[in-house]
Amino acid sequence: MTGRFIPVLNTVKSYSTFKSQIIAFFVITTPIFAQAIPTNFGTFIRDTNTIAGSIASGTYRTAENATGKFKVTAGAANGYNGASVRVGDNGIEIKNEANAGNDRDKFTHTIIITPDDITSLHTIKIGQTSYTTGGNSEIARQTLSFTQNSQINLPVEATVRKNPDVGYFFGAMGDYFMGKRISRDSFSSNNATSQPQLRVDSFSDGNNDLYYYSLTALNGTGNSSSFTPSTNNSGEVSFGAQKRGTLPPTPTFENILKDSSTNPNNRNSYSPLNTNTLIPNNSSYVSYGIENSKSNYVIAVRNAESVTLTYQGIMKGNSAIEADVVGETYNEWISFGIESTPYYYVFSGTVFDDNGGITTAEADASNANITSGAYSNKPNYFNGLFNSASESGIAGSTVKIVNSCDNPTITYAAQSVKSSGSDIGTYQLKVPITDLGSQASVCLLEERSGTTYPIRTTTNKKAITLENAKYEYQNNNFGRVIDQNVALVLEKEQAANDCKVTDITSLTYSKDPLSSSETGAGADIKPGNCIAYKITATNRANIDINNFVMRDILQKKGDNNAAVTSKLANPSYQASDYASDSVPIGENGTVKTVPLSLSARTHRSFYFNTQYGTTQSDTVDAP
Repeated sequence: MTGRFIPVLNTVKSYSTFKSQIIAFFVITTPIFAQAIPTNFGTFIRDTNTIAGSIASGTYRTAENATGKFKVTAGAANGYNGASVRVGDNGIEIKNEANAGNDRDKFTHTIIITPDDITSLHTIKIGQTSYTTGGNSEIARQTLSFTQNSQINLPVEATVRKNPDVGYFFGAMGDYFMGKRISRDSFSSNNATSQPQLRVDSFSDGNNDLYYYSLTALNGTGNSSSFTPSTNNSGEVSFGAQKRGTLPPTPTFENILKDSSTNPNNRNSYSPLNTNTLIPNNSSYVSYGIENSKSNYVIAVRNAESVTLTYQGIMKGNSAIEADVVGETYNEWISFGIESTPYYYVFSGTVFDDNGGITTAEADASNANITSGAYSNKPNYFNGLFNSASESGIAGSTVKIVNSCDNPTITYAAQSVKSSGSDIGTYQLKVPITDLGSQASVCLLEERSGTTYPIRTTTNKKAITLENAKYEYQNNNFGRVIDQNVALVLEKEQAANDCKVTDITSLTYSKDPLSSSETGAGADIKPGNCIAYKITATNRANIDINNFVMRDILQKKGDNNAAVTSKLANPSYQASDYASDSVPIGENGTVKTVPLSLSARTHRSFYFNTQYGTTQSDTVDAP
């Protein structure tokens, strides 16, 4: 901002022209002052069509690559004629345009952000300018209000991040701040002063007012190097022909300057705001007059969804107006920025019905047909992947994040999946980074207490390696199906034979029960003859079945109402398929294979022969 220069008198007009030239001089010859502008305010891109009700909207990306959306709204204003907005790679800067007809100047802006990245803690930053190096601020009260980002359960907090010593700007400050007492009866003005820009707001019950005036405009003699004012009988000084400002109460030599005032309301007020000082919600602080190129203060509002800043000029007096004006300012700038720091690890996914689009009515646990019908051409059925176009989430599960899949001893977070709606089955576990410390990996566990969807299509444990600078781990999905959509279908067929066949695969097998009237290889079903069995295992799923073991228990007299005992008989088939503890030839027991793999969408048949029991002999080779 620059002081407002209104040509009330010719002498004032010439003074304002000189002041404008000083500002131009700084812009042209001191570009290195741009280095003082706060940095890391983030990259802002404006929408082509601004959101209704805002003066600017768009997207942002922090220096740490967290992203989100923003909009800025303008509240009530007095003494300003609209605002212009500038965005780029260092935040969003708002210039409030001058309206020279009013004093008691005031404007309000609100920035609202919606972070995309829920793993990060987003902080809204406030500075004087983030691009402009011309112009200057004037003394103002800034009132700060803010709301919390509901995505992170952490209180919103406003802190003074930076408040370095900087050179005050005489055109905005006046002799009250920058004048110096030389001797008992003389002063000098415009002395170099470097102090913090942000100040505690000391205003109370009309005390601690701030004043602008020029020493050389007082009654007296001399110049700015050594000026001796005239005094009345009470030792007070007064303005000369040009008022140019407002004097504090009882303007004696002892209290006319802030740095030497004997009035504690003048001298001890508006102390510097120390860095790390917390600024309560809806409270205020004061910013002193600084050139834009030198201002480098930063207020940081951590975990804020919105920040509202009300900026109000409060100095009494003006360099160009011979009147008692209050808060008479010119163009004023304010900048908002956003930074982010990692806060959460986020683990998310869906517990889903891996049915591939097969309806409950179509599901059939005994249907082994994978070439036609419900289980044909279903690439998403039982594939362990969540295909949202044909599959949906299911309720009833709980997901936990624990420290180890093998021996969990710490549960960091647990959540029941969503039970209804379009996001049924979904979960999102958030764990503060500090909770995991140096943990290199974690484990997700899916558990279910009900009887629905009892069959898993994925493991219930997912080990996750924590990667450097990665805080969001998505699509950790767990698949299940109902009983009728089991992957493996076993079909058992049988064929009678005379126990003398050499190739049991050549027999004619039937799924129908055998009776004494049926024959296989010309043999009747009677004690002493054989029954061969063919068991076909069909993998309907779109994933391999590993460690598959087929077992079949031979009938034994007295078990399950069996009338006779059957024993394993020759010929053997694919002996390498059977486990070492499988029943041997001539014995009754369990036929058992070694662990085998069954590829997706394939089937495999197993054969073995048994001798149907006899009351005359238990010898396998007996006729």
